[in-house]
Amino acid sequence: MKVVCLFIGALSAISIADCQTEKKEFLVKVQEICPAADIVNIEMKTDYTEIDFWCNGVLTEVGINHNLEVIFTETEVKVPDDVLQKITNKLDKKYYGWSIDEYALVKLHDTAFYKVEILKGGLEENIYFTTDGKYYKTKNTLVKEYWDLESLANSEHYQKAPYNFLNPHKTYDVPEILKEISGIAWAGNNILYCVQDETGIIFKYDISKEELSGMIRFTDFGDFEDISLNGDTAYILRSDGTLFYFSHKNFGGKYETTVIPLNCLNIESLFLDKTDKTFLIACKDNSINTYGSYRSVYAFPINSMYSPEIALTIDLNEINKMLHVKYPELSVEKIQFNPSAIAVHPLTKEVYILSAINRMLAIYHDKKLTDLFPLPAELYYKPEGLDFTEDGNLFISSEGMKKGYLDGQIFYLEKK
Repeated sequence: MKVVCLFIGALSAISIADCQTEKKEFLVKVQEICPAADIVNIEMKTDYTEIDFWCNGVLTEVGINHNLEVIFTETEVKVPDDVLQKITNKLDKKYYGWSIDEYALVKLHDTAFYKVEILKGGLEENIYFTTDGKYYKTKNTLVKEYWDLESLANSEHYQKAPYNFLNPHKTYDVPEILKEISGIAWAGNNILYCVQDETGIIFKYDISKEELSGMIRFTDFGDFEDISLNGDTAYILRSDGTLFYFSHKNFGGKYETTVIPLNCLNIESLFLDKTDKTFLIACKDNSINTYGSYRSVYAFPINSMYSPEIALTIDLNEINKMLHVKYPELSVEKIQFNPSAIAVHPLTKEVYILSAINRMLAIYHDKKLTDLFPLPAELYYKPEGLDFTEDGNLFISSEGMKKGYLDGQIFYLEKK
């Protein structure tokens, strides 16, 4: 029996001893499903643990949450001929030219559906169908927060939100290659520029056609977190604070880089305020060699990237205090706020800061925290991208589940 423990996201600091202890618990759970299970690997993710194993010659995946409850199983299957014909007909119409790689049956606690993996030109998509061959809309079933759609809908303060976060005007399910979408920038003319965590590519997403309209590969691999535009120039932020920039309209294969001297690590958010040509970057964690509950937002002019200065400070204690005051009905204990995106409202000049951890949007004005809006996990699985249109409408992008059953998504919200 082969077992490999891999650690994803917030659980990467778990010790080997902890891995061995939890591994035994997971193995017991897997053996309840298949006594003869041959484990391939165990991946411990932020919200659940995924285990791959062979069961009687069939490759199976299972997701188990922190309470050792099975939340999904996925098994390679042969689809019945009548259902297969229905699925094939639908794929031929909408995905002509794509080839089918494999079929799998996914079982959740209250339903089951087919996952069909299709390929074309190096791109991969997962399409979901009911067991009788109809399209199936997947949803987040893995994450719980202190709040949900119902509790926020009943919140008196939430009714005052400048956008209807609970009912976006439009939701876009982006292609599989953007499942790990990490940053967005509004380019106008129905085009959003997108980046994702693992490849040095700008993806052009056409919101009118709901499909990719082009790609710009500027480098190979890297942890790319955000993107901002200034005329013909695109700026892409890598998590170590390196800015890549080049002409996105006449890209000839060359780019420039600048390492922004910031007193923090693991940076995910970038925004260029086109009014005064100033960049904003929010640190995800504390400053280096410091402790406490503060996150710094730096500002620096576009023509002087080597002189960032602190523009405002995010105080986690202040955020938690405001959360208790504005949402007493939620009975929140304490949340984390680690900036994953930042943008300036073009009309009000308020600074919007997003946190994927605990799914929260904070609004600052004149360097002061003025409002907070929790985001429900049912809609926003991992919100990491933020940008405005010129007239103040809002885009929020959210990562999907790696190997999971929720696509990366972009939400369009019109101002009230």
